[in-house]
Amino acid sequence: MPVTSSSQSFSSFVNGWLIRHRYFVEQLTCASSFDETNQEQQQSLVTQFLSHCLQYYQEKSSAVSLAGDNVFTFFCPPWFTSYARLILWVGDFKPSLVFKLTDSTVDDLTRHQRDRLSSLRLETRRRERDVMRDFALVQQSVADPPVMLAARRVGARGMVDGEESDLEEAMEVLRRGMARAMNSADELRCSTVGKVVEILTSSQAVKVLRTIGELHLRLRELVGLERDHQ
Repeated sequence: MPVTSSSQSFSSFVNGWLIRHRYFVEQLTCASSFDETNQEQQQSLVTQFLSHCLQYYQEKSSAVSLAGDNVFTFFCPPWFTSYARLILWVGDFKPSLVFKLTDSTVDDLTRHQRDRLSSLRLETRRRERDVMRDFALVQQSVADPPVMLAARRVGARGMVDGEESDLEEAMEVLRRGMARAMNSADELRCSTVGKVVEILTSSQAVKVLRTIGELHLRLRELVGLERDHQ
């Protein structure tokens, strides 16, 4: 895959993925009304939907690794609305959002489940801080004296021997750091959803995943409305 087309290729993948995503959300909506006799069917659907979501992040990881200069596109993705981009956390939803959606969707949590979710929430927030610390260090590297000095020289009088390679080397370090930050954030997103689902019953998990799926669709549908308006 050419470097210059990685984000476009991923965007094309997302279009097909969303068709399947909409189907899964419909199935989750139907399964939300099942009684206890359908737990096996609910669990099967939960497993399929998690695999579907994992495919999204696997494809995204591959695209990010090949993005080169376009890696920055994944932090402000054109396949989200301008509103959605305002609430993104390292290019996607914040992992701890899953707990808010769980609290607002499931009203029959046991005390044991609440305690486990509370512990997981604290762990997730700690890992979010770790990701943001590493992300900030990557961004700070842009302001390091060697990079800024080279950039100012380029702007003032153009490149001289050696400076172009110095600047390109610094930018490559930045690109690799941004890609690592994105992959770390995506890994935390996936693991958090998976761990929350492990705590829930099948019927509870169906409700939470339906809410997550619907949220993603609404953000994408707003993209279409925004483009139509433009």
